[in-house]
Amino acid sequence: MSNLKRSYIREILDATNEDTISFAGGLPNEKLFPLKQIKKATNKVLKKVDALQYSKSIGDEALRKKIAKIYTQKFDFPTQADEILITTGSQQSFDIISKTFIHKELFVQKPTYIGALGAFKILNKSLNDFTDTQSLKAKMSEDDTLYLMSDFSNPTSKCMSLKERLIFASLLKQSDAYLIEDGAYGLLSFNGKTRKPIASLYEKSFHLGSFSKIVAPGLRVGWIRTSKENIEKLLIAKESLDLHTSTLSQMIINQYLEDNDLFEHIKLIRKEYKSKMNYMAKCMEEYLPSFKFEKPKGGMFIYGKFEEDSLELAKKALEKNVAFVPSCVFDINEEESTHARFNFTNSSKSQMKAGIKTIAKILNKD
Repeated sequence: MSNLKRSYIREILDATNEDTISFAGGLPNEKLFPLKQIKKATNKVLKKVDALQYSKSIGDEALRKKIAKIYTQKFDFPTQADEILITTGSQQSFDIISKTFIHKELFVQKPTYIGALGAFKILNKSLNDFTDTQSLKAKMSEDDTLYLMSDFSNPTSKCMSLKERLIFASLLKQSDAYLIEDGAYGLLSFNGKTRKPIASLYEKSFHLGSFSKIVAPGLRVGWIRTSKENIEKLLIAKESLDLHTSTLSQMIINQYLEDNDLFEHIKLIRKEYKSKMNYMAKCMEEYLPSFKFEKPKGGMFIYGKFEEDSLELAKKALEKNVAFVPSCVFDINEEESTHARFNFTNSSKSQMKAGIKTIAKILNKD
């Protein structure tokens, strides 16, 4: 613990104030939270005394059935309720999987999700990164672990093609390694299409999901989709942490899903996020022509490349009350980089324009 430090992004969130324009955190837009529907669901749930009682470690059965149905119908990944373990946010998944199954080498994409890196580092896992499948193929062996984001990955917003998914599935079968596939953004494709997870093609896998990006993060309800046998093992680590995920949060989510069409809500989110992404991209093209990027087809981030060190630029921008994330924090060794990540979901269009113009002024002065 003494050699570790806090997440850069969480520190940025703590350092910001009401005047800060933040493109840093992966925050969903709170104006899109289904507040009225959640209130109604909560009122219904609180009529039941068991909403405030201890509950099963594996999670609410009705909620697990609904999640399993999403896998079966939306991802073409046949799933039963006993293949779903409810977690306290998707973040908890990294901890309990790491403690239970990761005993050898762990491979991550370069760059990769900072929250996963933090969870792996705090448990002192042996971390390796890779940029292409050829280099990975030469290194990965039996019972190693591979962590991937196949849909609109954080930070790059890249989405793997079917061909790429098949390549990874084949590589995993050859090496007999474990797969942790993070599906946090899998339902946030701008065109509404969903893709088969790599986990559906490979048995030794854990597919992670969350209601944080598609309903509300404050409820802290996520899940792991894996075999019943794996869940039995994961429950030991889960019970050592919190006994079970909040009964109240689970029952609120379940009631919300019972009373509302989740995918109509997601359709609204997709439409709004696509509009925001296009506006941010337009501002960048107009005011930051030196920042090179490709417009994402889903997710919550624009990822691109400056001509200068992005960490130094981020520090200068924060002094002017504008926050974004330099790519070095998404790297195992925090190597110097010119790349950066911008969140477009949680800022107004006027804030986007003002924030990007501020960064442009900093660059022009330099």
